[in-house]
Amino acid sequence: MSATIATILVAIDPGEASRNAFAEALRLAQFLKARLVAVSVTPRYEGNMHRWKIANADAQLSGPFLACLDEMKQIAAEAGQPVETIHAVGDPVEEIVRLSDEEQVGLVVLGYPRRALLERVLLGRTAARVIGYSPCDVLMIPEQSAVKFDRILVGIDGSRYSMEAGDRALHLAATFGGEVHALSVLDIPLERSMLYGVVKAAEHKQFAPLRTLADQGQRLGVRVKTEIREGSPYATIVKYSQDKEIDLIVLGSYGRTALGDILMGSVVERVASLSALPTLVVKKS
Repeated sequence: MSATIATILVAIDPGEASRNAFAEALRLAQFLKARLVAVSVTPRYEGNMHRWKIANADAQLSGPFLACLDEMKQIAAEAGQPVETIHAVGDPVEEIVRLSDEEQVGLVVLGYPRRALLERVLLGRTAARVIGYSPCDVLMIPEQSAVKFDRILVGIDGSRYSMEAGDRALHLAATFGGEVHALSVLDIPLERSMLYGVVKAAEHKQFAPLRTLADQGQRLGVRVKTEIREGSPYATIVKYSQDKEIDLIVLGSYGRTALGDILMGSVVERVASLSALPTLVVKKS
């Protein structure tokens, strides 16, 4: 996600979380002067429904999905924002990813409902697979949350993917007038952490990428706060976001995977599942 995004694709379903995601995507499209595309995918029915009872199951099941697209068109018209709507029948992940390619999308926006803690230990499989397969950045927006850029938290581990996320965070802060919090988390097994010099060596290794990001921020005129903490990466990131009243979490991803399910159980998935904040997953430079 950057200030040069030409097309935003927002996935819509009949749920309240999607309405909120659309409202936030609409605001971003207006600010960035980007093209806005809304897609709603009716999952293809593959059960044992008797066709003599329902002649065209796909058409009848599509009713609520077509209705929510009509509702989004009306909302966009009232806001003075053009929107293109697309309805498809099939696997939601495959259709969202296909359209992302065909429409040369720069950002995919997904909404998801807030659940009780035990229910959101794992992110929905559709969202996790979209992140894994997507050719572009994915913005995850929890129900009832708003996308703001005053305080942006980015996870840094020194990898190319995390540094790309850091670069994206810096440019977002520069565009929207925010500040960046760069956090490195040391996840050292207890038995190793007790050895002399291990923690200090790990801290020293993480200092360099944090310093690099801070220097980049200075050149862009963006305030960058850096910190190193110990603990579980996903839990520490979520805790830091709460402590510092963060508005947006930015995380890197290992590019476009051949197996979208690789995201299941990852730091990205766990942070998005447990945090009440929007999470931007950076997929490419």
